[in-house]
Amino acid sequence: MSGSSALLLLRLDRLDPESGLFASFPAQPRVPLLRFAPLPTHGARILEAIAALDENAARLLLHFRKRFPTIYEAVEAIGHGLPEGEEGSLFFFLSVCSIALQVEEADIQEAASLPSGLQIDYALVAQGERWWIDTRTTLRSLWSYKLAEVPGAVLLFSLFESLGQVVGAFAGRCGDLLQTQALRLSGDLAAHPFLRTGLRRGLPRKFAIEEAPTIGISASDGLNASGPGTGNFDPVSPPAAPAAGERGPGRAEG
Repeated sequence: MSGSSALLLLRLDRLDPESGLFASFPAQPRVPLLRFAPLPTHGARILEAIAALDENAARLLLHFRKRFPTIYEAVEAIGHGLPEGEEGSLFFFLSVCSIALQVEEADIQEAASLPSGLQIDYALVAQGERWWIDTRTTLRSLWSYKLAEVPGAVLLFSLFESLGQVVGAFAGRCGDLLQTQALRLSGDLAAHPFLRTGLRRGLPRKFAIEEAPTIGISASDGLNASGPGTGNFDPVSPPAAPAAGERGPGRAEG
């Protein structure tokens, strides 16, 4: 199945800030290949970071603020009263997306019946020998579609499906370099059905997916865990950054 002793590991755990794609070699620390760039913990700083992408992003934010002032203010209020910093967990990123889209229960139910979605941007940025997913572009992409009146259910499905496609395609390129055709999944989001749909579309057909032991997750459960507003989660309220003690075990070694 594999042409070398290397194995690709994809860890997607909502509370682990070190989630990402890793290369694993026998008796050696895991080597990070693709990680998620952290976002500022304050909504105002997040908006500033998006606007700094380019002139088009800055103009888009102005249009969005005029069209959806309540949503804009909800994002701006994220982290109010908390110390400034950065947060790299998927929980925080997906919670910000939930607030930015104003996800509702009806969106979750409708998204579960969609066969495919739109392409949401996940920019890959190289820094030294490592690659990072710049999620600022993702938020800009979501708001651009929302301004175009794309339904929330479609955006919700596309958010996860596009992530799977981007990571799958990157894993395929890494597999060619490492001469391996196996990808092992771990983390509580690795079984998310929308993400898995995109992952299988992004990975080369020759790749085998190995399932690490994980808790099963349904479309609705995964979205609740990621921050959309169902159950006790209020999508209008700022998400709380996970405390250090809440981060899951098995964090990847640098």
